[in-house]
Order: sequence, then C-alpha cells, then structure tokens
Amino acid sequence: MSRSQTPDTGNAPSTTLSVVAKGGLQSTAGNDGVERLAIAFERSAKRWEMVAYPAMVIFTLLALYGFYQIYSVTREMRMMAEQLQPQMGDHMNRLTDSMQTLTANIAQMSRNIHAMQGRVAEMATDTRAMAQKMDHLDNMDKQMTSMNQSVQAMTLHTDMMRWNMATMNRTIQRPMNFMNSFMPW
Repeated sequence: MSRSQTPDTGNAPSTTLSVVAKGGLQSTAGNDGVERLAIAFERSAKRWEMVAYPAMVIFTLLALYGFYQIYSVTREMRMMAEQLQPQMGDHMNRLTDSMQTLTANIAQMSRNIHAMQGRVAEMATDTRAMAQKMDHLDNMDKQMTSMNQSVQAMTLHTDMMRWNMATMNRTIQRPMNFMNSFMPW
C-alpha cells in the first residue's frame, strides 16, 4: 500500500490511497468520505478549540478571583474578630456579673412573692372576718341613728336652758344691780 499526494483543491491536503492487488495491478480507491470526515472533524476541533480555550482561561480567572474574594473576606473577618476579641472578654465578664446579679434579684423577688402569698392569704381571712362583722353594722347604724336623735333632743333642751337662763338673768339683773350698790365688796 502506498500513499500519494494529490493537488490541493481546498484548505486541507488531500491524499489518495492506492491499493496493489494480488495480481499486481494497482488500483486507486477514492476514500473521499473518510477524508471529508477527517477534515470536518479537524475543522470542528478547531472551532471547539476557539471556544474551549478561552472558556478555560475565563474559568481559571474566575476561580482565581473567587479564591481572592474568599481570602480577603476571611482575612477581614479574622481582623475584625481580633479587634473585637479583647472587648468581648470584658463584655462577657460584665454580662456574667450582670446575670449573677439578676439571678440573685430574681431569687429575692421569688422570696418576696412567697411572703406576699402568705400575707394575701391572711388578708383574705381578715376580709372574710370583716364581712361577717359588717352584718352587725346595720344594728350599729340603727343605734347611731337613735343616738343622733338623742343628741338633737339634748341640744334642743340645752338651748331651752340657755334661753331660760338668759331670761332669768334679765329678770334678776335689775334688782341685783340696785342691791350691789349697797354692798361693800
């Protein structure tokens, strides 16, 4: 089998295969289909190379940029954590102290509420006793009304006594004035 070059008809070089048969005759078989397939594959590969290589370069650049962004964010977060860390310790200590104070205050409030419950129970019993004694107030009200009437009667009689004394004073005053002029004292 031998390979020979044919004149160039297109962009790709063209080759033909010649086959030597058993009888010594040389035949040229036109394998144009295989050649055209090879040429089309080569052109297609060149087109894909025009797309794939720039895509790979762009992907690599994007990956590098993403790595840079992640690195810068983590670096900034580390710096921020380092700046906050000393203050955070102080704040956490204050928070712990405040929580302990709050716990003590809540415990005191709980004790106070418990004591209040006992006092409220006592108040309830006292209120019940007062309600029972309030029933006696009606009787006391009647007695107070009677006493009020008696005081009014006493006031009236006292006023009458005052009037009688004033009248008696006027009646006795003239003769006594006359007699007082004779007395030595």
